[in-house]
Amino acid sequence: MIKKMTTIRIMADKEKEQMHDNPLFPCSSYCIEWNRGGIQSLPWHWHRELEFMYVASGRAVVEYAGKRAIVEAGNGFFCNSRVLHRYALDGERCQLYCILFDEKFISGGIANVIYKKYVKPIVTDEMFSGKYLHTDVKRERDVIINIRRAFIAAQKEIFGFELDLRYNIGKALAILSDHPTASRIGYTTPQMERIKVMLDYIHGHYSEQISVEELAAQAGVSEREAQRCFQTIFNMSPRQYIQNYRLQVAEEMLLESNESILSIGMACGYYNPSHFSKAFRLYRGCSPHAFRQQNS
Repeated sequence: MIKKMTTIRIMADKEKEQMHDNPLFPCSSYCIEWNRGGIQSLPWHWHRELEFMYVASGRAVVEYAGKRAIVEAGNGFFCNSRVLHRYALDGERCQLYCILFDEKFISGGIANVIYKKYVKPIVTDEMFSGKYLHTDVKRERDVIINIRRAFIAAQKEIFGFELDLRYNIGKALAILSDHPTASRIGYTTPQMERIKVMLDYIHGHYSEQISVEELAAQAGVSEREAQRCFQTIFNMSPRQYIQNYRLQVAEEMLLESNESILSIGMACGYYNPSHFSKAFRLYRGCSPHAFRQQNS
């Protein structure tokens, strides 16, 4: 089954384990649809699972490991385990599909040749953070073809679809594991690891008042270094990131719950209704009430 979603609520689970419907089948498929004026991005996040993403229509912005690119319809992206990344709308509308799967999903374990030959070379390669996939490159086109077949299997759910999913994702991963032009970008720099710790804290305490001092203490660095990490990786200050994340959560709550705007503002750390309304208007160009009405 392919689940529909527009955004994700990032939890403060340090292991970042994806909650799959069936723990005996650690693979989940998602369809994400965005329109200009509604929710338009997934926040920065990371997880233990590997991920394939395919843009079915429109264009999406994909950022990871210091890289940023527009991914056109028909193209895709592979994200390695534990890599910080985000997706966003580029243009008026976009539909994309994501498959997240555990590293042992293909092999069934780590004590066999499938894992050691095809999976381990990818998940243990600290210089292989991810890969943009383009249809005009044959090997990458072959990866995309297999991923599209996997999505079709997940959508139809006919008898044996689990085997089709496993086979096609495995084929895509095998091509990547032997890909001579894979991006050589490290993702375990000290700054990146510090950012992940600080994001964990923000994602778990966004409804509270968070100081830069608290964030720095979580990562065991000075306030200046905490500021530098956010500026280098996100081109914004910690306070700006906190506010943006709170407002992203507020967007989701406005569309997916019947809670009052006052309650949503308080749940996102805005205890003064006028402050919430002002911040949301600067972020989205309209009031929380108008945003809810326009997207209901």
